[in-house]
Amino acid sequence: MTAHIRFIPVTEITDPLTITLGLSGASGSGKTYSALLVARGIAEGITGTKGAPIGIVDTENRRALHYREAFPEMVHYDMQAVDENGNMVGFGPERWIEVIDAAEAADLPVLVIDSFSHAWEGVGGVLDLHATTLDKLTLGDDSKRNALSQLAWAQVKPRYRRLIDRIVRAKTNIVICTRAKPVMQDPKTGLNARKTKTRRPDVPWDPAADGDLIFEMTAMMILDPAHPGCPVYQIKCADQFKPLFDPRRPLGEEVGRRMAAWAKGQEEAEKNKKLLDLAREKAREGTEAFTRWWQALDKPRRAVVRTIIDECKSLAKNADTASMTDDDPFGTASAVEGVIVSAIEAAQSLDDLRGVWASNESDLARLETTDPEAYGRIVRAKDRRKAELEGVLV
Repeated sequence: MTAHIRFIPVTEITDPLTITLGLSGASGSGKTYSALLVARGIAEGITGTKGAPIGIVDTENRRALHYREAFPEMVHYDMQAVDENGNMVGFGPERWIEVIDAAEAADLPVLVIDSFSHAWEGVGGVLDLHATTLDKLTLGDDSKRNALSQLAWAQVKPRYRRLIDRIVRAKTNIVICTRAKPVMQDPKTGLNARKTKTRRPDVPWDPAADGDLIFEMTAMMILDPAHPGCPVYQIKCADQFKPLFDPRRPLGEEVGRRMAAWAKGQEEAEKNKKLLDLAREKAREGTEAFTRWWQALDKPRRAVVRTIIDECKSLAKNADTASMTDDDPFGTASAVEGVIVSAIEAAQSLDDLRGVWASNESDLARLETTDPEAYGRIVRAKDRRKAELEGVLV
């Protein structure tokens, strides 16, 4: 029964991997132009030929043609909700599968889809199919809509999952553009007031697409109109790609070329991943250890590590806190430090400050011996508060 199943040694697998890059953003965020730039890099990197063709599926009233002078290698398909005879055909899953089949048949090295949001919320898209199916199930009785909604999804979702599977298994590289909508913020927390498909409360944009699609991509970025073309929000970005996607720099051809090199096994992606893993390991040793290691790095390696510097900072801070309480399993030393610092910050006069120091004399003497770092932080907190009370700007 299993004679047809063969596990192949990876050394025998030489064909390139395929790339699926997701770019989402509001109007003015630079989705289309950025996608074309990256696609050019992918096409030229995969084929080794300058000017290799870029396929584009355009659902945005031929908006991609605005860039035809800048991208003469573009081959364009105007995908509309109606066919050439004016009949409504919509943007159902099966049409998109046909498009990918056609792109492979044309041997296109890369395909840009702009915008795939039509597959989700366009005419004949998934949401429209769900609503139509629900209407048929309820026979116009709105009181049954909630009860039958999941049954309607059960009929629609398999069709959409076949499309997602076709994208994932495509032999051509695909850059998928989707629209993104702003999310209302909670004024108390500064975070999203509702859950979004990104599953990130700090990302104030919600892609107009299926949530599962986001995490099927090789990498998924959200662009922001305030910084056009920049991958400000990196929703899915493995360590291999972190050096490519700088939130401060617009996407360009070089990103595509380096992704193509990764797909062909030629990019230093694994080397970068090992460096980032080592950075995390050093950060877990604490701030002092990480700083010593950082100072020994050359500029190129610092540039790679800087892509996760906030993560390393957090790891080092946690390690510092853990080291303070390593000989104190119940965390009493850390608690003592917190109490003393809080009292120092609450002091309203120099007399109060001297009183805090005197009343905690025994704890301070113990910390000076057992945890000099904690003692040093308390001393600095006292000096700051003393300067503030004396009216000195620090």
